[in-house]
Amino acid sequence: MSSASLSKDEQMRLNVEIMNAATGFNVVILCCSSAQQARYWQKRLEEGRGSVLPKKAVVLSVQEDWPGGAGNALGTLYAFKNASKLASQRYGMDLEALLKSGQISIGLYHTAGKGTRLAPLPGAENNNKPGVKLPMTVKVDGKLVPMTILEAVIKQTGCYASSRAGRLSVFWGDQIFIPTVPVQYECKHHVDILCSLGPMPSEEEWKTRGLQNYGLVASSTDGRSAQVEKVNYTTACQMLSGLGTISAVGPSLGSFSVSSSMLLALLQEFSAELEHRKGKLDSDPHLWMPMTLQKADYLHLMSQKGIKEDDAGNHFDRIQSMLSRFNSDSANGSYGLFGAVDVGLDICWWDYGLLKLYQRNVLLISEK
Repeated sequence: MSSASLSKDEQMRLNVEIMNAATGFNVVILCCSSAQQARYWQKRLEEGRGSVLPKKAVVLSVQEDWPGGAGNALGTLYAFKNASKLASQRYGMDLEALLKSGQISIGLYHTAGKGTRLAPLPGAENNNKPGVKLPMTVKVDGKLVPMTILEAVIKQTGCYASSRAGRLSVFWGDQIFIPTVPVQYECKHHVDILCSLGPMPSEEEWKTRGLQNYGLVASSTDGRSAQVEKVNYTTACQMLSGLGTISAVGPSLGSFSVSSSMLLALLQEFSAELEHRKGKLDSDPHLWMPMTLQKADYLHLMSQKGIKEDDAGNHFDRIQSMLSRFNSDSANGSYGLFGAVDVGLDICWWDYGLLKLYQRNVLLISEK
């Protein structure tokens, strides 16, 4: 039976089988809040190989020692830079070269943060937020022990590894989701982002589904995509008009992957910030939106965040200048710039970042 002929429930069961097969990324990078947590996860995940992640997976656990926090954009680049140093020192590996040649896939997991929204549970784990336990077991060092939230995330997201050779995939350490569509796909863009896509809704449907409360990704019939953040129906239609005919739109899960060439371009563009550990940039407002929106629309959205027009305009121009240099290299022309990876409608999506959500999602297990 082909995947195309499976029902939603059958496809979800197949996806779970893939997740439970101990498949996953060749290299797993952990971005941690402290050196102590980095040491903990290095040991824990190495002992969990063959159960949580592949037997031969390389684990690289690093600390985000960035004053005030880097944001998930600069934080991703900084974690990769630090992990590259660790890989070279510990294993003699050149992550950039291996990624560029397509020999490896890398999964990077953001775990930094105090876990304030999940308090008091992280306190029982020495403020190690992703170490909060779930009511299920996993084999670590040959013994069955309670599974942590982060281990569940790593086990679940590893299903995308087989489609992402030569790419860096970025995930959040407190969100688990089961797609209702096949997880294997062909990468066609330098940047792709996971989202729950459906047909373009009417204005009434937009309000009913509360889409104005989400970061959204829209795709056009020619394969191009763009990101907008928390806008009403009229504003969304205006901002997405440059895409042409919209084929699908839906909430973004935030998790993304980038090609090796885009990763290297970003590392070069923000080399000064990475060297001096200065600034704070997030992926949606500071990377994907200035990459995919018209300047006037971007300035409008950033003004709603309290960002001055000059500052937003300068950042937009910077990203566009980077893209101009990037596109001038003919080797980068085989992919589109930005695309959506559909996880399907009505997915199972568990967020363990809030105490009330942790309680609700854990109680769901008891209903089975």
